[in-house]
Amino acid sequence: MTREEKEKEVAWLREQFQGIKGLFLTDYQGLTVAEMNDLRTRLRAVGITYKVVKNTLARRALEETPVAPVEEYVVGPRGAAWTDEDDKIPPMAKVLVEFAKDHPKLNLVRGVVGGTVVDSNQMESLSKLPSREELLARLVGNLAAPVGALVRILAQLPRSVVTVLKAIEEQKKTASDSAAG
Repeated sequence: MTREEKEKEVAWLREQFQGIKGLFLTDYQGLTVAEMNDLRTRLRAVGITYKVVKNTLARRALEETPVAPVEEYVVGPRGAAWTDEDDKIPPMAKVLVEFAKDHPKLNLVRGVVGGTVVDSNQMESLSKLPSREELLARLVGNLAAPVGALVRILAQLPRSVVTVLKAIEEQKKTASDSAAG
C-alpha cells in the first residue's frame, strides 16, 4: 500500500469506529478463503461489517474512538466485526460464536460493547440473548395476557347474570307449579 492508500484506510476505519456500538476481534489464521467468505456472508446477512485489518492501521484508527480499549489486542492476524446499532450486537456475537464452534481455527479474541472490553466467554453470553424482535414479541405477549384475562372475566359476567336469571325463572316456575297443583 502506498502512504496515501494507508492514510485513506485509517481515515475510513476511524470514521467507521466513531459511531460504533460494538466491535469484536477475531484471529482467523488457518481459515480458507471459502471459509472467510462464508463468515463474511453470514455476518452481512445480519447487517454486520467484517474486515481483515492491518494491525498498524487499525491501531491508529482506533485511537480516540469508543472502541479504543481493544487497541492492545490488535496483534497478529486480526479480523474485526462491528456494528453501529445496539440491537445488532447479540446477532453479531451469535454468528461469530456459532462459526467458531463449526470452525475451530476462528478464535474470538476480544471485543468492546458500550466501551467495556469483553472476552470470548462474554461474547458467548451475548450470543444467547434474544433478538430485539423476540424481546418485543415477549413484551407484547406479556402486556396482552392481562388484557385477555380481563376480557374473559368481563365476558363471563353477562353469562353469570343470564344463568342467575334463568335459575330464578325456573325457581318461580317451580313455585307456581307447586302452588297451582
